[in-house]
Amino acid sequence: MKPFRLRGLASEYAFAAQYYETISDEKYSLISPTLDTGWDFMIASTGTRIQVKRHTPNNKYNPFNLDLRRKRNKGTGNYTGNEFDYIAIHDVDADDFIIAHVSQLMNGDKMKQSIGIRSLVNEGFESLLSTNTH
Repeated sequence: MKPFRLRGLASEYAFAAQYYETISDEKYSLISPTLDTGWDFMIASTGTRIQVKRHTPNNKYNPFNLDLRRKRNKGTGNYTGNEFDYIAIHDVDADDFIIAHVSQLMNGDKMKQSIGIRSLVNEGFESLLSTNTH
């Protein structure tokens, strides 16, 4: 397995660990898909789908820019905005998660190919527990 994929898995596990510290009812347990369907976790009781991304600052150009394009599954095309409800960005520099609804990633009816993580409103882990998906 490539190092970038291992670090991505580490971010997914870090998200799950922090999420489980937040909840108090196991009905909010996380489900993982067996195939890559465009989301990494689903909340069992609400069906809320969460995509976890790792952000490591890049010193070549904008260090706070996150590429949203799919890299591993090139045959499936880029995200459309229908694959997940929330994105959880592991900001490695701050060692924190930015939780944002997919609507913040859209430009009209099309998903942006990159986003400045500092421009996102962090809705927090609590936003994942509401059944309202905007």
